This record gives sequence, structure tokens and C-alpha cells, in this order.
Amino acid sequence: MFKGKADLDDPETNAFVATFTETCEHGGAHARVVLKAAMTLTGTERLAIYSTIKNEEVIAVTPKDGGTMEVHEFSGTSSLGCLPDKTDITLTRSPGGPLGTLLIVLGKGTIHKEHH
Repeated sequence: MFKGKADLDDPETNAFVATFTETCEHGGAHARVVLKAAMTLTGTERLAIYSTIKNEEVIAVTPKDGGTMEVHEFSGTSSLGCLPDKTDITLTRSPGGPLGTLLIVLGKGTIHKEHH
């Protein structure tokens, strides 16, 4: 079993934004993001973790039925499986919809194996 963790910092201010953790077992991986401060998402907005390995979303959250939601944390099964030690990841916010490819970088970090 591999457990990884990354502190995500704002690339402009170096302020701490969120913590990413992953737990990998039997070929699958569960990922979780805990935000330092809650964020409100409306409509098609989404928060997502991207990996530099394939430049793809690992996990994401968006309001149900185009409503409004306050996000303190989000989690799910990693679409890329277990991300290895020293993988760079990015927390992004997107307006979704027709502008879904517009990614605003909220935080960046590097996964490190947790030692217990």
C-alpha cells in the first residue's frame, strides 16, 4: 500500500491552499483534497486536481444540477490510478460550460510518500 500527500500552495503567493492525499491499494487509488478555506461553486464551475503525468483530471467536483455548493473538501477514485512519489499536481478552478478549458491554477504541489 502507498500513501501519498502533497501540500498545495498558491503559485503566486506561496500561501497554503489545500492538502491532497491518496491511498493506493490493489491497483486502485482513492484521492482526497481538503481546502484551507471553503469555496463556493455555482452552475458549471468545477474544482479539479490535475497531474503532470498525463495532464488529465485526477478527481473533480461540480455542483449538482447547476446549483450552488460550498466545498470544504472533495474526494473520489483517481482516474489515473496511483500517482507515484514525486508527481507534480495542480488544483484548478474552471468556469465549466463553454469555457471549460479555462483553468485557473489555485495551488501546486508535489506528492511525497507518507512515512508512518
